[in-house]
Amino acid sequence: MPWCDDCSRFWNPPELPKGGLCPTCGRVLLAGDALHKQENLRKQEVSAIDDGDPRTELPGAGGQAALTRTKGAPWHFKLLVVGVTVYMVYRIYWLIEWLPKHI
Repeated sequence: MPWCDDCSRFWNPPELPKGGLCPTCGRVLLAGDALHKQENLRKQEVSAIDDGDPRTELPGAGGQAALTRTKGAPWHFKLLVVGVTVYMVYRIYWLIEWLPKHI
């Protein structure tokens, strides 16, 4: 796991520039097999980007930028939002039913 002690921050491998260096302080976070896995992931992400998709530019070594697809909210968060919304509509409905009887 790429954790930078100097910055006190965890970095996801796709967020790191080529070479596995910390984008903030430049400390080496990935080396060996982990670095090769990171580069393969980056190649897959860049090749999967279609025109019209939202993109984020990540700084790379030598002033180059790698493009990756920005990620949205996970499915379980969306499900939670829908569930809370349905519950709140239910509670507001019963509040409207309850108010005339108790006022």
